[in-house]
Amino acid sequence: MYVRSLFVLLVLTVENVGAKVVVTFNPNWNKIFTGESLNMTCHVNSTVEDVTYQWFKDGYLIYSGKTFTISSAQVANNGNYQCQTGAGERSDSTRLEVHNGYVILQTSPYVYEGDNLTLRCHHHPGYLAKQTIFYKNNAVIKHWGPEDELHIENVDVNSNAKYKCTKQVNHHLLYYQHTDETSVSVQELFSLPAIRLSPYPLTEGDHMALTCHTILSPLRQTTVLQFAFYRDGQKIKEFSLSNKCEIQSVKQHDAGDYNCEIKTSNYRIKKMSTMLTIQVNRNSQKELFNHSETEVMSKPGRSLFITAVSVTSLVLVLVLVGTGLIFLYRTKHFLPVNQSPKAEVEERDEETENIYTEADINNRWQNLSQKSNVNDLVKENHFILC
Repeated sequence: MYVRSLFVLLVLTVENVGAKVVVTFNPNWNKIFTGESLNMTCHVNSTVEDVTYQWFKDGYLIYSGKTFTISSAQVANNGNYQCQTGAGERSDSTRLEVHNGYVILQTSPYVYEGDNLTLRCHHHPGYLAKQTIFYKNNAVIKHWGPEDELHIENVDVNSNAKYKCTKQVNHHLLYYQHTDETSVSVQELFSLPAIRLSPYPLTEGDHMALTCHTILSPLRQTTVLQFAFYRDGQKIKEFSLSNKCEIQSVKQHDAGDYNCEIKTSNYRIKKMSTMLTIQVNRNSQKELFNHSETEVMSKPGRSLFITAVSVTSLVLVLVLVGTGLIFLYRTKHFLPVNQSPKAEVEERDEETENIYTEADINNRWQNLSQKSNVNDLVKENHFILC
């Protein structure tokens, strides 16, 4: 009746960092009567085979060995117990109370959020007892009943309270009412998660890694946790055993407000991290290149410059053509003296034609000098620019 199975208690965070020594009781009660027995076990997560154990009561060494047994408890066994492995640190203190009365209210030394809490209104062995009443902060939560245990499922911080029980116990041929009480403090199973970013700050193209960090209680290392991630309130990664969320090549649209959430496998405990605002910086080299290219292509004087160069080139071509025509005219005008009369007449005709041609060219140059539009220049002289 008095023996209860114990959970194995090891210390390990979610990130498997370090190890811690813990003390467990069997049976798992923080109070016992005189004459009852109890085993205390020292647990540690260690790969060392030959581990030495030492036990301390109220700071004094009392025993060496992994398990310390109290075969017939006495009031003198009241105290705070610790164990130590080798030269390592000692465990946290665990309180044991030994009573020599008629009724005690028992509970587990460790109560965590999400646990099923059991309170036991236990009377001294060898005595008859009647029904039990349970109270929470002096308010009745269970009336007279045949059971001496009260079960509360899925406790949380609202379960923190002072509990009390009342039971009628027969002694000296009569039934007398006896009462005991205990305070229950529900401990945190795992810490409030914190979302962490690497690298920081972020630039486009970086490999973004988010980590949902928490610390699991040293006494509940076997608890399975699951992790999910959110951006701007929308889930981007479903619950899984991995506490990481990664984006291979981050973009501008990946910026936003990120959260992570942790829950136990039985969905009893859920906790959301605080918000982390993530900004993605533009790639500086790419931005500089785009800026320079845009600046060159958008300069207001660029088109005017191209137009001026085209006009200048056209004018130079026209000058060269005019110079060639003049040179040709002068060459034909000064012919040798031994030419025939017929040739002389033809030469005069050509002279007249060349004079008209030169005059015509001069008139055209005067008209061209009065035109400012590049397209008119091109059309007048029959040039096509590609």
